[in-house]
Amino acid sequence: MHQFRSAAPPWWLVPNLLALDAPIVAAVWQRFLAARFGVVVPAAATVALAATVWCIYLTDRWLDARRGALDADRHRAAARWPVTFACGALFAGSLAAVTAIQLPSEYPLYGLVIGLGVAVYLALIHAVAEGLQSFRGAKELLVAIGFAAGVALPLSIDGQPIAGWLPGVLAFAGVCWLNCRLIDRWESTGQSGPRSVWPDCLLGGVLLASCAGLPASVGVAVAGSSLGLLTIHLACRHRPRAARVLADVVLLFPLASWCLL
Repeated sequence: MHQFRSAAPPWWLVPNLLALDAPIVAAVWQRFLAARFGVVVPAAATVALAATVWCIYLTDRWLDARRGALDADRHRAAARWPVTFACGALFAGSLAAVTAIQLPSEYPLYGLVIGLGVAVYLALIHAVAEGLQSFRGAKELLVAIGFAAGVALPLSIDGQPIAGWLPGVLAFAGVCWLNCRLIDRWESTGQSGPRSVWPDCLLGGVLLASCAGLPASVGVAVAGSSLGLLTIHLACRHRPRAARVLADVVLLFPLASWCLL
């Protein structure tokens, strides 16, 4: 039986343990991309997105802890305080539902489609978690696609030509995938054999190259986030806690891009 022998995590890790960083990243990128492509997003839509992301992340960690996946700090926290995580997920889900009903009908309808996809993801991941380990990066790719789809919801509803905004959303999904891949790499250190770094470097290179075809501000945000992730890998890969926190901090690069361009 797993025993919780590790020291209490530092205070600056708590927001990450409680999955508060992911909703912030989702909200920032939703507002940023919508503004850059001229789409007006109701405040309730951003609240619903943040609450939904928070609910999903808390639920995922709670389920991971229940099946005994306790290798990461966040999973050990969920195992220590299962009631807190379960109640937090229930609160976040209720908040998402209350705000969603205040939105135009297209938002709940599109959100339901994405929600069904997320439900399938959770069922797949937690039913065949061991089998997916042989497909390195598959789980992280699914997370990135679902995350980007939720962020892009207002863009798909607005009715603008998809060719205008889709490249930016795909680039954001790529940034999310790189983020998840690197986090998995840092947290898996010592648990498996050596892993080649070239796929992550290749992904980072593709993201940087894609910036040439994006609107300037979106390209700067994607490039800044990608370079930030690769820099963290080089500088902090042996300090997984610090790297884990910084990996989400650099995804807030749109705030700087927003001010500069």
